[in-house]
Amino acid sequence: MNSVTADCTPKCRSLQHALDLISVMTKGTEGQNKVFLSSYCYNATSLKDGFGRTVLHMAASCGKKSVLGWLLERKGSDPSVKDKESGWTALHRSIFYGHIDCAMFLLKHGGSSLYVQDKEGLCTLDLAMKDRPSYVIYRKTDPTEVYTWGNNTNFTLGHGNQQSKHHPELVDYFSRSGTYIKQVVLCKFHSVFLSQKGQVYTCGHGQGGRLGHGDEETYLVPRMVEGLASHRCSWVAAAKDHTIVLTEDGSVYAFGLNTYNQLGIAPPPASSSLPRQVQSKNLKGRIVIGVAVGRFHTVLWTKDALYTMGLNGGQLGYLLDPNGERCVLAPRQVSALHHKDVVISLVAASDGATVCVTERGDVYLLTGYQCKKIASRQLNLKKVLVTGGYLDHKVDPQVLNEGGGEKVCILALDEAGRISCWRSTNCLTKQCRWAYGRQVFMSDIALSKNGMIFVTQDGDGFTGSWTESEKKNLEKKDELSCILKNPMDQVINTTELSNNLYERIKLEKLPCVHRAVSVASDSNGRNFAILQSDPKTSLYEIPNASSSSFTEDLGKLLREVSETDNIHDVTCQVGNQIFPSHKYILAMRSDFFRKLFFPDGDHVEIPDAHLQDEDVVGCDLYVLDKIQADLFAYILQFIYTDTCDLLTDGYKPKIQFTDKIETYQNPLISTLESSMQKFKFCEDFKGKSASAIFENQQSQKSKSKNKPSKKNKGLNEEANPVKMLQATAKKTWSY
Repeated sequence: MNSVTADCTPKCRSLQHALDLISVMTKGTEGQNKVFLSSYCYNATSLKDGFGRTVLHMAASCGKKSVLGWLLERKGSDPSVKDKESGWTALHRSIFYGHIDCAMFLLKHGGSSLYVQDKEGLCTLDLAMKDRPSYVIYRKTDPTEVYTWGNNTNFTLGHGNQQSKHHPELVDYFSRSGTYIKQVVLCKFHSVFLSQKGQVYTCGHGQGGRLGHGDEETYLVPRMVEGLASHRCSWVAAAKDHTIVLTEDGSVYAFGLNTYNQLGIAPPPASSSLPRQVQSKNLKGRIVIGVAVGRFHTVLWTKDALYTMGLNGGQLGYLLDPNGERCVLAPRQVSALHHKDVVISLVAASDGATVCVTERGDVYLLTGYQCKKIASRQLNLKKVLVTGGYLDHKVDPQVLNEGGGEKVCILALDEAGRISCWRSTNCLTKQCRWAYGRQVFMSDIALSKNGMIFVTQDGDGFTGSWTESEKKNLEKKDELSCILKNPMDQVINTTELSNNLYERIKLEKLPCVHRAVSVASDSNGRNFAILQSDPKTSLYEIPNASSSSFTEDLGKLLREVSETDNIHDVTCQVGNQIFPSHKYILAMRSDFFRKLFFPDGDHVEIPDAHLQDEDVVGCDLYVLDKIQADLFAYILQFIYTDTCDLLTDGYKPKIQFTDKIETYQNPLISTLESSMQKFKFCEDFKGKSASAIFENQQSQKSKSKNKPSKKNKGLNEEANPVKMLQATAKKTWSY
């Protein structure tokens, strides 16, 4: 490469220079690149093209390590510069294109960070880990891996130590044992894990028997609950001091502290360190389909009834016992929900409230000794969560403070991935909108007092927080009363009303989470867990490639073509019929049309075809002679779709034959009529014996066999539509 002198200044901003520099970086050797960059432009290291790319970006993308080092060390390029298209730095590009040597050099040099996020919230490690093929859809039934993080004060993360984890880390106990988890419940003092085979594992502090291992020891890593080994469990629920387990056959087992009779075991013990079945005459003959718990109570439900037990601080759904009994010892049905039209689908519980959702979409809130309907027509919900609530402090003044508690917040997730919320500050059901750069749809949610955590349908994880202050949530009556007489004021107020129809949630992406299917959080939002599909899952998936619709699309193109449209570029006239079509398609499938439309070199005369004029929209009009219009229509159908109706078994063609063919008679019948005429007693047979006449006929018959009729043979071929189609195809050289 010859050396040239730059014709610009150190402050050059020429876009053409930038394009030339970017182009050169993709070609030539690294030495040639350095020479060109040194001599072509004085500002070569800082120029950006229309996409915000610099030569440093291109060097990292192309894996040119020596150019990368030369730009950083000799020219002072900035490695933190992002492009406009994706927000990628040079480190992002080197990782994405697999140039590990360039990535290591950038990290060692300094100025590059692994945690700088692009416009989609992805850091460089995310690009390396995001290995999900487009055809793979992650499901909760997939083999999973458990990742946990948080403060880990009470050994609830299952990592075998008490160290805090700032990012999701794999719980290697399950990966080493080949155990796949489908549900995780995190509490203040312990955690519960449910495997896909129905086995229950617990870890954390065991005081009061909350772990179910028969002792009160502290377990740093998960351990299987042996008392449930013979049962196939389907769901687990846990609170601060107790754990409830539901089996596939509808049985309920409980263990832990029983301070408020929340275990439902009769006679009520102070605690149970081993799983014990909950048996009650109210549940006799009924199949429990779900369980939920708060710190002071437990909720069980069947298809048509809801049962609660424990400390009645207003969250159980019925009035306080007139005899002053503060606790409900056994499962008791909530009579307010005992109705023939009530079919329970979802239930959630917090320390101070219980929420029930019916199949009709009605949402009920159990708090303050009442069962209140707070929403309706909330259809297709698949998960509901609640936090907060106020308990009557009089039922246990030593534990409950007067005026204590939290405002109620309810989140509901539907099948489409949308989330709606209900908050006691405004008592309205609102749709949630995301303060994020792109639209996302959720597959799972977790709710705590301090925030939310989400999993998207694409397998990404996010933390969420409210963006609007509760002080801005005005009651609807107050807003309507503020509407002034001025029409402009009314428009402004209407806009404010519309803005209050939804809640905005700010999302922040979780690093290194790309295969998530489920999420969990403790009630205080201090410890978290995510289930991610095993990365080997996609290796066993056979992609379902959809069948090609190419021929159907071309057939539709042929059927919908019109002489007046602006898509066709050629018209063929056969007889009195017009066939608008497309030159490229005809030329690709037929040598005849290729030579007719695009002759090589000198003009080649094509017999039986000539360019006459233009059609109504100015496209070339060709006249084709000695071809029937019906047959040409079949030829076009074959060219476009690789088949035609005439080749379909049982199809009756509508071909108009020539006069010569229409007068054609079957040769067999003609021979028979001729023979009958010969047997007439005409003048030629008079005076001849029968043997002479017979010998004369035999000799004529042998001659006719030796000389087959070419006329009849030609008529047979011309009368056969398939033969006629083949002859026409040969004429147009279609294939």
